Amino acid sequence: MRILVITEEDEYYLPLSIDYLLKNCSEQIVGVVCARNPLLPGKFKAARKFYKVFGFRPVLIHGLRLAKAKLLDAFNRLNFTGRYYSVKRVCKAHKTPFVFSDNINSPEFLQYCNDLNINLIASVSPTQIFKEDLINLPKYGCINIHTAKLPMYRGLYPTYWAMALGEKTIGITIHYIEKGIDTGKIILQVDVEVPPHTTLDDMLKVTKLKGAELLVKAITQIVNGTVQSFYPEGQGSYYSFPTPDSYKQFINRGYKLW
Repeated sequence: MRILVITEEDEYYLPLSIDYLLKNCSEQIVGVVCARNPLLPGKFKAARKFYKVFGFRPVLIHGLRLAKAKLLDAFNRLNFTGRYYSVKRVCKAHKTPFVFSDNINSPEFLQYCNDLNINLIASVSPTQIFKEDLINLPKYGCINIHTAKLPMYRGLYPTYWAMALGEKTIGITIHYIEKGIDTGKIILQVDVEVPPHTTLDDMLKVTKLKGAELLVKAITQIVNGTVQSFYPEGQGSYYSFPTPDSYKQFINRGYKLW
């Protein structure tokens, strides 16, 4: 199996997922691609977008956290935390090819995939939407981690929305990618408990790592030809970017961001 992982750059959570994948599937993964996040076009626009929802203090704290992460990533000798703060750094540690893609649906990127002779794409939380040519390219298709129990909480920020709306558990799903958003056949699903008074930060760490574990199991099933996938019942639900009202609900349930 020749697997290409498509993700996006992240300082705190996705490095956990990619590190686990490379520790457990290094012989099968031929490269990791970080796709541009089209929803956050620039640091200042992103900060303004988050400010409208969360307010000044959370944006300031988040900015300081990002600055710390980037410092530890740039000066690795200062990093005594035992973890990575970028996907690129994880790939370097595992000696896995790493590239950035502005558009994963471009002819140039499709040619890149063909040149690698991949037969499976593993999607780990990229924001860019896979289009038909990319979906149909690998022999064994494209599979994705979604941190919700599909068909519920399709779309963006599923862990946040589940907490804001009072769910006691958060589902994690490995599914095939199809033309619709988070609508493909399900391969595996599990639930993780949401402890009282927890933080979004803690739950993201748990779900991203658990998602990577489940993805490895799904890859094993695909390799062994034992997948029994199925379409979920019902229409489910879809959510996009957080809103000020949803953040009030999140706070009122006793949760914090960090």
